[in-house]
Amino acid sequence: MVLIFVFEQVTQFSPSILKSEGVPVYRTVQHSGEFVITFPRAYHSGFNCGFNCAEAVNVAPIDWLMHGQNAVELYSLQCRKTSLSHDKLLFGSALEAVRAITELALGNESPKNLKWRSVCGKDGDLTKAVKVMILSPSLHSIIPLPQMLKAP
Repeated sequence: MVLIFVFEQVTQFSPSILKSEGVPVYRTVQHSGEFVITFPRAYHSGFNCGFNCAEAVNVAPIDWLMHGQNAVELYSLQCRKTSLSHDKLLFGSALEAVRAITELALGNESPKNLKWRSVCGKDGDLTKAVKVMILSPSLHSIIPLPQMLKAP
């Protein structure tokens, strides 16, 4: 039996086929100086209608970390490699948060430090993401917990 996964190929369906199957389809035209934002778990494609100079930048707000964790677990089940290390991103964020909270405790209430306060603490997005990652049993079979906790 041979399994073929869509992610291993370049696959594109007609938008009319996707719509007929109940998949929401959206179209946009991007002009010079404009940004197009693609949300987590959204498939996208594009093409140019002439001369083009384009750049793609992957950015994510802190509340994206949970989506990233879901992607890591899905990729793990599919035996796929991720294009970036979610662990490094998560722990790098945690180290930056610790630095900012320490500075806040020392009285340095800069806007950069104050932003980190809202994502830390018991109900903060960063705290939740770290807990989920550490408690995720599917990842422990791939990356032993002591190795995950080592600084990059």
